[in-house]
Amino acid sequence: MADKTLGSSASAVSAQPELSIHDGTVTTTSLQVAQFFGKRHRDVLRAIRTLTTEMPEDHARNFARMVHVVEIGSGASREEEAIRMTREGFMLLAMGFTGKEALRWKLAFIAAFNRMEAELQKPAYDPARIQLAHSLAAQAAAQVTQTVFEAIASGRDSDWRRVRYLLSFGYDRDGQPTIPQAQVVGDDQMVTSLNALVQHITKHDVIPSDAQLAALVTACAQQLSERAQVRELRAAPQPSAAPATTPAAVAAPISPRIGHDGKPLPPDTFRAVFV
Repeated sequence: MADKTLGSSASAVSAQPELSIHDGTVTTTSLQVAQFFGKRHRDVLRAIRTLTTEMPEDHARNFARMVHVVEIGSGASREEEAIRMTREGFMLLAMGFTGKEALRWKLAFIAAFNRMEAELQKPAYDPARIQLAHSLAAQAAAQVTQTVFEAIASGRDSDWRRVRYLLSFGYDRDGQPTIPQAQVVGDDQMVTSLNALVQHITKHDVIPSDAQLAALVTACAQQLSERAQVRELRAAPQPSAAPATTPAAVAAPISPRIGHDGKPLPPDTFRAVFV
């Protein structure tokens, strides 16, 4: 395969890049680039060497040396150098390829990277998780059925056709999923994010009363004030701890029976000590 030049032949037209996953990352090789872009493999390797010597080390890591086996006939083979590259490495290399045919293969490689990376994002098949999903879905359906049935059959005057329901899932203290709950969302209740709530009020999508707006303003102002006080306390210099006062060392009294030279005095004599 090395140094083999392929043009836009009929076989190449029907071919598609076959990428692989290496250490959890989708990669292609210099061999595939040479094959699909119709270039000699040695020229692709030369282009990669030029790139890696001119770019920072963190980008050069997108290219890794590998070895591939080439059959040379009569059952013999030899090992040759090739390069494995990430999506970013491929994009850096393919920037230098121009022309209509090169553009077509760039798009084909990008599409292949997208497909492989999308497959990586899919959760691994987990029979226990699938079973749990079926169980919770069945329980949720039963809850919705029961809630809607009671709303319609209750005979209340409220217009059940406009009632909104919130389906919620939860866990107990042991981490086990609880029975899903279908709850009615009242006319004065909203299910939205804080950012969206601000936008709704600004755009008049939600029209609260004066008292409700005043309560919101008061609550927000109070929380802002509390946060400001906390920040002030954190920013204020902390009083340094008073240095520990250690009493001056008090010399042990010298016995009157000991002279200034530290030797015992003769019997029946003593040294005068003034206090």
